[in-house]
Amino acid sequence: MNPIPSITTVAPTTERRAEPGRFASALKTAAAGLARGVAATVGLAAPFVPGAAVLSGAVRSAAAGAGLAGALRPGFGAAAGGGATDENQLLEATRAMQQEARTYNLQYLQLQEGMSRESREFTTLSNVLKVKHDSAKSTIDNIR
Repeated sequence: MNPIPSITTVAPTTERRAEPGRFASALKTAAAGLARGVAATVGLAAPFVPGAAVLSGAVRSAAAGAGLAGALRPGFGAAAGGGATDENQLLEATRAMQQEARTYNLQYLQLQEGMSRESREFTTLSNVLKVKHDSAKSTIDNIR
């Protein structure tokens, strides 16, 4: 008896490369937009949040590593061309805003204190007038 010859042949495997489609392109665009948004948000928050300048630099360097450096907003942190000048201007602007906030807080506190004083005066006067009225009414009731 003769064995049946095999008609299947095994070919060596080859790596299949797919062409980038529209989805991959859309995903890459969305990721770049997200990186721009996060970097811009962190850059804007840097003057107001302690340690945000460091976080901003980390986000910027991570985006640069991903090839998105051109998409980030320049002018914040040491990654910009004139980093020292920009940082000094940013610090001065932050200090000016903090001083302005202190001034507004002091004015608000003075307003609250004035309103509290007026409220106490009104309550005192109201109580005195009520006692005067009750005394006069009691006197009239006793006469009848």
